[in-house]
Amino acid sequence: MRRIVILGGGYAGLHAFSVLRSRLGSLVARGEVELTLVSRDGHHTYHGWTGEVLAGDLAVGSTLTPIGPIVGDSFVEGEVVSADLPGRTLTVQSAGAMRELKFEHLVIAAGSVDPFDRIPGLAENGWCVKNSRDMQKLVGELESRDASAQETRNVVVVGGGLAGVETASALAARYGRAGSAKVNVHLVSSSEKLLPSLRPDFDHIAETAERQLVSQGVQIHQGVRVSRIDRDHVELANGRTVASDLSVVAAGVSFSVLPGTESLPRNAAGQIIASDDLRVRGSHNIWVAGDIAAVPHPGTGEPCPANALFAMKQGDCVGRNISRAIKGQSVKGFNFRGLGQAAGLAGRRGITELWGMQFTGRLAWVIRVLFFAWFMPSRRGALSVLSHLSGNLWGAAAGPVAGTRAAPGAERPAAVPNLSGPFR
Repeated sequence: MRRIVILGGGYAGLHAFSVLRSRLGSLVARGEVELTLVSRDGHHTYHGWTGEVLAGDLAVGSTLTPIGPIVGDSFVEGEVVSADLPGRTLTVQSAGAMRELKFEHLVIAAGSVDPFDRIPGLAENGWCVKNSRDMQKLVGELESRDASAQETRNVVVVGGGLAGVETASALAARYGRAGSAKVNVHLVSSSEKLLPSLRPDFDHIAETAERQLVSQGVQIHQGVRVSRIDRDHVELANGRTVASDLSVVAAGVSFSVLPGTESLPRNAAGQIIASDDLRVRGSHNIWVAGDIAAVPHPGTGEPCPANALFAMKQGDCVGRNISRAIKGQSVKGFNFRGLGQAAGLAGRRGITELWGMQFTGRLAWVIRVLFFAWFMPSRRGALSVLSHLSGNLWGAAAGPVAGTRAAPGAERPAAVPNLSGPFR
């Protein structure tokens, strides 16, 4: 039997599984191929609705899709504790017991984690939005504060990218309509300008987002890093402190190293280095996709962005290539170049770049919502979200919208999506 094991139930892992099941279905049915997907979480987390959830417009359950119904009997909910790559064996802790999984092909799609190792005090005093469990805890904290009328006077959001801007706008909207005393929302960015991934080609939408934050009363601190998060304040690298009752980090990621995989080649950031066919460099049966993968971009040769849409497309590529390898066919290189970037803002507004065109306001929000719904792992989940937001969608479509603007010199193939925040 040919055994294929996928580590991770995120975007890359689910897409790889779906393609493999589709292309190798007859071999699986005859017992010639066995597919297994291992994830420590029973749900896939869709980060596209983070802003709506934090603002209180969607329930946190809208971001969660059960993996079991998608994967079926091939799903193992558990934690991979070690790998024996030469022996082609994984040790998994599942349902309170240890078990071994054999593999012929291994797909490492374990994603990334929040940067707990780089921001002192984050684990003890901060909140994160990337991991599904952390996101649920943060929403629970927000709802608890709302219910108990617990005083929140200062909120600090760390991160000047799409995720940080969306988070700051959402929290400002949440507290702005709470009817309580004024809440000061601060956004701390290490970059000299907000949204560096949009500049300089898409300055128009970047500046639109910044103006939106200012109009919401968000206080922006640019060009400075956070050196520590304490219980009631955040320390900045320039020596200043910012009072904070709630500190949320939406910036940067780290990569865990599974014991037994230390020999795999990694870049300075900690990502596993892949060849253009998505095999780990120097390996013929170990594949990598998603955030944890340093995959050469087909246009620039630099590592692809660590975000959701690239993870999905890399998962598709891995699935196709493993099926080709099993059938004795030649594998192909990763050739996805990107689509665009987007972030939701308060008031059913947003910013969107799609194939070099820039959209702002309500039209950008509508485009973003429809785009995100299309890429959700469950059609039922997508329809549920669209049904919930349909009043907002049609109201937005009927209202005034900002125009579009083509970026000077922007080329369609060069548009690269940033899904690590709003699209992640």
